[in-house]
Amino acid sequence: MSEMEAKAGPVPDVWKDGYCRYSDGLNLDIAKVMLNAAEQEAIKQGLLMTISIVDCGGNLLAFHRMDNAALFSIQISMDKAYTSVYGKLPTTRWYNTFKSGGLPSLFFHERWTAIPGGAPLFKDGVLLGGIGVSGATAYGDLSVARAGLKAGNFETGVIDSALDSLNDFQ
Repeated sequence: MSEMEAKAGPVPDVWKDGYCRYSDGLNLDIAKVMLNAAEQEAIKQGLLMTISIVDCGGNLLAFHRMDNAALFSIQISMDKAYTSVYGKLPTTRWYNTFKSGGLPSLFFHERWTAIPGGAPLFKDGVLLGGIGVSGATAYGDLSVARAGLKAGNFETGVIDSALDSLNDFQ
């Protein structure tokens, strides 16, 4: 037993051995595949993006900022991912609802955003996390997020609907 363990007590086995996993449907390996696919889509479109992936509690799992991507997009991408988990909808849907007067402005939490580019990660109807992309127009953000969803084998219907609704956003 180390001196630190003697003072603080032993580290619980569940921490050392990986028991009590948070999710079998979303992990760092899947998130890395998603980040790579999203980045490739951004490169294809000539965009500089920031991409965030959060777990089902809205906690950051993976993050990637392309070289020279706008610094303001860092927090925005994380907030888009957070909003998509807690709202269980693409962030575009919250914009349309807010714009229509369907929600009072006090509804929104400081991290809540209605800017397009966030989408929940659903697999077999189960919410496993969210993705948030920032750095371009609504179309660019959504299409890069869609590439991430597809690479992670998550349902793309919510982002497809968001892409279809862009005319409502503008």
